[in-house]
Amino acid sequence: MESNKVLILLFVLVLLISVQITSAENLYHERGTTLNFSVTSNNATSCNITNINSPSGLLSIIQEGVRTSQTFSFTIDAKNYSEFGVYCHNIECIDGNTVISGDKCYTINYFGKELSTSQSIIYLVLLLVLIFILFITFFGMGFLPTSNQKDEFDRILSVNYLKYLRLPLWLFMYFLFIGIVFLSSNIAYAFLSEALFGKILFSIFTILLALSPIIIIIIMISFFVRFFHDKEFQKYLNRGIFPGGDL
Repeated sequence: MESNKVLILLFVLVLLISVQITSAENLYHERGTTLNFSVTSNNATSCNITNINSPSGLLSIIQEGVRTSQTFSFTIDAKNYSEFGVYCHNIECIDGNTVISGDKCYTINYFGKELSTSQSIIYLVLLLVLIFILFITFFGMGFLPTSNQKDEFDRILSVNYLKYLRLPLWLFMYFLFIGIVFLSSNIAYAFLSEALFGKILFSIFTILLALSPIIIIIIMISFFVRFFHDKEFQKYLNRGIFPGGDL
């Protein structure tokens, strides 16, 4: 009989502590940023993080919660959230000799939130639109001349300045491709549980972006060199002389 009373008393004490630390909803957090969260308890005198169960294993992190009334707040450094996946924070709350354990779990992703179906569709449609624009630009560029008009003897009959539209179009497609790679890396981070593919795409984006000043300089030099030669050819044509070569 006495043992039953003891069990009932312990059960009542557990109910009185009422620690709300089990994640009942899907919680999300942005990768590589500081996480702030709190737990509540009616009677606990202290709540502590004992460790964090991360995608790569157990993180030995011990932190005492900062108490404000019945709430215990925690701040976890951003360096602990470098991977994508679920992080469960193991928490113990104490009231005298009674200890209650629970988990506070967060899904770490690129955006720090769950993407809705409509948001997912927008990302995918935007990617398809950019790819379509790239294809149309490349296809339309095929209708532009590549060189000056020549006769059967390979002599220049007239300078075709329309061919210079090809250079800015190449530059436009280059940056459009960079945008496609960047958007693809974001989509990979958002939808794939494994971050490798997203990292590869983002690395390609970084390399292409770093090379963009060199690409711009090369295209600008090519533009002015060809334009200078065409101006010289035009002078010959104005004199009735047909140059026998072109760039």
